Amino acid sequence: MTAETAATTGTKPDDTKPDDTKPLRRNRDFTLLWGGQAVSELGTAVSLLAFPLLVLSLHGSAVQAGALGTLQAVIRVGFMLPAGVVADRVNRKRVMQACDAGRAVLFTVLVAAILLGHAPLAVIFVVAGAAAVLDVLFGAAEMSVISQLVPEPQLADAFAKNEARSYGASLAGPPLGGFLYGLGRAVPFLFDALSYLLSFLAVSFIRKPAHPKRAGSAATSLRHDTLEGLRHVLASPYLRSVILVAAPVNFALTGAQFSAVLILADAGHSPRALGLAQGCTAVGGLLGALCAARLQRLLPFHRLLLTALGVLLALLVASTALNGGLLMVVPLAAGLFLAPAVNSLLFGRLAATTPARIQGRVISVVALAATGAASLAPVVVGALVEQRGGTAAMTTAVAAAALSLAAAGLGRAALREDLEDRQDQEDREGQDDQEAQEALEPQEARKDRDLTAGTPPRTARSG
Repeated sequence: MTAETAATTGTKPDDTKPDDTKPLRRNRDFTLLWGGQAVSELGTAVSLLAFPLLVLSLHGSAVQAGALGTLQAVIRVGFMLPAGVVADRVNRKRVMQACDAGRAVLFTVLVAAILLGHAPLAVIFVVAGAAAVLDVLFGAAEMSVISQLVPEPQLADAFAKNEARSYGASLAGPPLGGFLYGLGRAVPFLFDALSYLLSFLAVSFIRKPAHPKRAGSAATSLRHDTLEGLRHVLASPYLRSVILVAAPVNFALTGAQFSAVLILADAGHSPRALGLAQGCTAVGGLLGALCAARLQRLLPFHRLLLTALGVLLALLVASTALNGGLLMVVPLAAGLFLAPAVNSLLFGRLAATTPARIQGRVISVVALAATGAASLAPVVVGALVEQRGGTAAMTTAVAAAALSLAAAGLGRAALREDLEDRQDQEDREGQDDQEAQEALEPQEARKDRDLTAGTPPRTARSG
C-alpha cells in the first residue's frame, strides 16, 4: 500500500512489525529492554545472596534461610502458568512496568525496615515472596514480547543475548552482593530497588505496541485461557518435541553441576576450589552465549540441535570418567558452552512458530516443564550421591542427556517443520481481525469509508 493510498483510505501501513533490515544492536526497543534487564538481573543476583545473609544475621537460623529460598523456588514454579495467562491478556509493556514498580517499592520498604531496625522475619518473607511473584509475571511478559520487538530471523540471536545477560549476572552478582552487604545490610537491597527503577524507565521508552489481544475477541476466564494454552502445546508436534527435549537436558545439566559440587566436596577439596570450579562452569556458559549466534549459523536448526546434544552427552560421559578430580568440571564447562546455543534455538524457534496472542501461555508451559525437571535434579542426585555414590549420580545425568538426544532424533520431523503453517495461521487471524473490526464499525462509517476509497457503498438487497 502506498502512502497516497493509505491517506485516501484512512489507514496506515503496517509499521508494527519489527524491521529486519537493521542489525539487532540497532534495534532501539530490544536494546532498551535488554539493557534494563541486564541491570535488573544483576540486582536480583545481588539480593539472592543478600537474603539468606540477612536472615542469618538478624535471626541466626540456617533453616529459616533455607526456607526462604525454598519459598521463592516454589512460588516461581507455581505461578508460571498464571503468569503466561496474564502476559496474553494484558498489555505486556504495562505488565513489565507494574512489576518493576512493585519490586522497587517492595525493596524500598525492606531497606527502610532494616535501617529502622524493624525487619522481622515475616516482613522479609513477604517481600521475598511478593518479589518472586512479580519476577515470574515480568519474565513471562518479557519472553512473550520479544517476538513483537525483534524480526523473526533475529529471534535466536536475541534469545542468545538474553542467555549471555543471565550468565553475566550470575557471575557478577554474588561477589558484588557480598561486597555491598559488607558496606551495610540494607545496601544490596537498595541496589536492587534502584535496578528495578532503571528497568522501569527503560521499558517505559519502548515504542512498539505490546498488546497481544485480537480485535473483537471476547472476554474469557483464567481457566479457559490456561486450558487453551495447554491444548495448543499438546496439539503441536513441534511444541511436544521441544518439551521432550528441553526437560531432560535441563535436568542433566543441573544434575551434573550439582553432582560435581557434592563429589568434589566429598573428595576433600577446599571451599575455594569448589568456588573456582563453579566459576569455571559459569564462564563456559557465558562464553557459549557470546558465541551462540555464530554456532547457530554453522548448521540448520535440527542438525545443530542434534549435534549439540550429542556433544553434551559425550562431555557428560567424560566428566563421569573423571569423577572426584577437579578436571571433571572442564567437560561440564564445555557442555555449558553449547547450552545457550540450544536454549536460544529452542525459544527462538518457539517464538517464531507461535502466534503472538498465545505466546505467554505457550512459553510458560514449556518453561514450566524445563524448569520443573531442573528443580528436581538437586534432590534426585543428592540422594544418589548419599546412597549410591557420585558415579551413580553422574550416570543419571548422562541418562537424562541420552533421553533428550533420543527425543530430538525421534522428533526430527516435527523439529524441522517450516514456518508456513504459522504464516497461514497469522493470515487467517488477520482476516478474522479485519472482519471483526468491520462487524463493530457503524454502518454509516462503513459507507463513508467505501466512498472515500472509491468503491460503491453497500446497498440493501431489495426484496
